Amino acid sequence: MIKDFKLQEKPASKIKSENNDFILSRVLHDLAVIYATSLKHPEYKTANTWELINVRMSLNPYQPYLNVFDRPFKHNYLEKEHKWYMSMDRSIIGWMDDIKIWNFCASKDEKKEINSNYGWCVFSEENGSQYENCLQKLKDDVNTREAMMIYTRPSIHKDAVENGKHDFICTNYAHVFIRRNKLMYLVSQRSCDIVTGLSFDFPWHCFVYQMMYEELKKTYPDLEVDEIQYNIDSLHIYERHENLISAYAEKLGMIYTIKDNTDEAK
Repeated sequence: MIKDFKLQEKPASKIKSENNDFILSRVLHDLAVIYATSLKHPEYKTANTWELINVRMSLNPYQPYLNVFDRPFKHNYLEKEHKWYMSMDRSIIGWMDDIKIWNFCASKDEKKEINSNYGWCVFSEENGSQYENCLQKLKDDVNTREAMMIYTRPSIHKDAVENGKHDFICTNYAHVFIRRNKLMYLVSQRSCDIVTGLSFDFPWHCFVYQMMYEELKKTYPDLEVDEIQYNIDSLHIYERHENLISAYAEKLGMIYTIKDNTDEAK
């Protein structure tokens, strides 16, 4: 780990890929279709969410700030969360105890502990030094298939609700490869709120990617940057953010189009 490493933003990096916001816009479009369709067909709504299953995006790790429904990016919150992650403190006290969602996730005892401090998940010895082990695997063998950072654990079914918690870790793992002299990074996420989850989880993975890239260049000086392959089992938006997806669907003309098509079928 590089002490005091800072997240970088390089829009003109060497990756020959589409802009992250353009890639994300296609996912937002698909989610808006689900929302608009659900207005006439309620079965397209899943509990209190509108959801896409098995979403895959190829994203530039040097464009960390995503445009989600034209919502202003909360840089202050990202910095606050990042400082807490890097503390590896599983308690939210003094860090995030003024944030409603983290209080909901935390244990209901005096410790106010959670499972999803991602800094603890990948950097702490307590959780198996995931980052250092992943890095060493890549240094020892450029062709390795064992360079993984595992966030969750078999006991999460029990740990998620221990002492009143509501915190089943959303990220499963990151799997890192060097192929054709490029650093490839695959994220597996079981669940992601597109508004408050993806906006801040993706910059975290960009941070880890960028740090690992800098460290690996000492071993492989000609190593090149590649994309983050972001795989999400359930990408969703909650009812509390319906105003965002409703406005987006209406802007694209989806609500009227689907309404008109339904009326014509009568």
